[in-house]
Amino acid sequence: MLTVATLLWQPNARSRDFSRCYDEIWVEKLYRGFRRNLTLPFRFICFVDRSYSFTEPDIEQQRIKAPRPDYGTCIEPYGLGVPMILVGLDTIVTGNIDHLAEYCLTADRFALPRDPYHPKIVCNGVALVPTGHKKLATRHRGENDMEWVRRFPHRIIDDLWPGQVVSYKGHVKKHGIGDTRICFFHGLEKPHQLPHVAWVKEHWI
Repeated sequence: MLTVATLLWQPNARSRDFSRCYDEIWVEKLYRGFRRNLTLPFRFICFVDRSYSFTEPDIEQQRIKAPRPDYGTCIEPYGLGVPMILVGLDTIVTGNIDHLAEYCLTADRFALPRDPYHPKIVCNGVALVPTGHKKLATRHRGENDMEWVRRFPHRIIDDLWPGQVVSYKGHVKKHGIGDTRICFFHGLEKPHQLPHVAWVKEHWI
């Protein structure tokens, strides 16, 4: 079965200003986005620093191992060793993603999107992870999570499905939503700062 994974922890000294807005509501909206746009069965796991109260009963919680979570903690979900879509809380699912789920269930290499500002390399805005990538977690010793995932053989989501998994700032803000299926946000702006944008109002609920 497919797993969808994300993370939530209380802001600390290592948190940047743009990531201090997350709470349970963000997790619930993300879960509902996947529920609306996946027809395949899936588990939804949120890696957490403590127990949270979610209104959605199907959100599972797994305790983060790091005593002081930071962005390197985003590697921990790879330790599940299962087919997985890994996303940040600042992600909106805008269309059917069954084919992305099938990739995770059948492929041999994990796939990442191009960095919107440095297209020769990938970023970790969304990760499509087949079975067999547990080593990304077991070998990790706190390295920068973005640089860490680039060290391993991977495919590029943009080449597999152009225009479907994209950055808000690097693509959607200038070119519109188009055939986007997953939009990931990085830095500023975040979805809650865009209440006037029609597609955000439609899909981030």
